[in-house]
Amino acid sequence: MTRHISEIRPRWADMDAYAHVNNVAWSVYVQEARAQMFGFRLRGTPGQSLLGSLVVARMRMWFHRPLVLTGAPLTAHTWISELRAATVTVVCELHDDADGAGVAYCRARTVLAPFDFTADRPRRLTPEETATLQPFVEAAEPAPVSPAR
Repeated sequence: MTRHISEIRPRWADMDAYAHVNNVAWSVYVQEARAQMFGFRLRGTPGQSLLGSLVVARMRMWFHRPLVLTGAPLTAHTWISELRAATVTVVCELHDDADGAGVAYCRARTVLAPFDFTADRPRRLTPEETATLQPFVEAAEPAPVSPAR
């Protein structure tokens, strides 16, 4: 299984005036899921050098339905969909069920780039980083989930 499954707990402060989770809060949930995945997959490996050096180059989100807080956690399904010489594309779906069979609340695709903060510029992935990440790539990214009706 190439997907990383993690739990995200929405907070009361994430709600907006319409009594559902504000769309901006979803990017924080996706960031939390991505950080959990990379921390779990990379710590203690040759790819650990990526921790603290990946920056967001692009992010796109599809919202499928609103979330009204119930106190229950969300389940994040996070995986790498594409690995290139200087970018890592990560997909995250947020569900209310652990198996992901239900309709997702949202899906995000984030393109990350390794960055050399000393030189103040992007850099390429090293062969060791690429080799560490390669087993976690899901070759075919499924089409975005259609909204609930």
